[in-house]
Amino acid sequence: MPVSSAIAATLMMSHVQPQSLCGQDDRVRTQHAPVGVVFDPTSGSTNYCTLTMVSDSCAVTAGHCLHVLGEARFFVDAQYNKPFLVEEFVYKIDKNWTRALQSRIGNDWAVVRLKPNPISGLLAGKVHGFVEPDLSLGSLTNAGLQATAVQRSGAESFVQWKAQGQVLWSDASIVYHDLDTTAGSSGALLIDSATGRGVGIHTHGGCDTMKNNKGTLISEVPNLVRAINSCRNAER
Repeated sequence: MPVSSAIAATLMMSHVQPQSLCGQDDRVRTQHAPVGVVFDPTSGSTNYCTLTMVSDSCAVTAGHCLHVLGEARFFVDAQYNKPFLVEEFVYKIDKNWTRALQSRIGNDWAVVRLKPNPISGLLAGKVHGFVEPDLSLGSLTNAGLQATAVQRSGAESFVQWKAQGQVLWSDASIVYHDLDTTAGSSGALLIDSATGRGVGIHTHGGCDTMKNNKGTLISEVPNLVRAINSCRNAER
């Protein structure tokens, strides 16, 4: 399902979600290798999103992040001080394959394929690992959620924050949660704490006004499930 020009035009007007803390900020600094920052260094924009590997070459993020899908960069060490200096951890997005949609809250997603690093020749998932997505209907449990998201800490530096919380409720393909988020958290994979599998994609803040943040529940969006399966099957 290629991105239509109409949808692409809409996505170009999207903005990175602002900070949305659900009460006290309970996030902690972390190092989760499958999580990277995605942005477009050729656009001149400072916008960026979080991206998570779900196989050797496939990754997920938010659909409204389409305009920043230029390249993904992964972190180097526990302090993440100079991730931009390690070119072996930079992977271009294969724009001939991208699948994305942003029609409403709960149907806001993107699945992308990352090209091998031009220096090492390796795929991102082989180097940094990946999180297994749960594509089964009814897979969401009440055990809690966690997510790792990126945040800019300087002109050429990013950090990762891990948030933990709960599913407040779900409604069809929308998952309402209370994980703390900030600018750049869009696209973060929501991971079921009981299974360690990705069940949703964070897309919208709202705890500051509506007492909840929101995301897309993966298993409830057939086109998203098909896109993930198609990308992963192409590796075989």
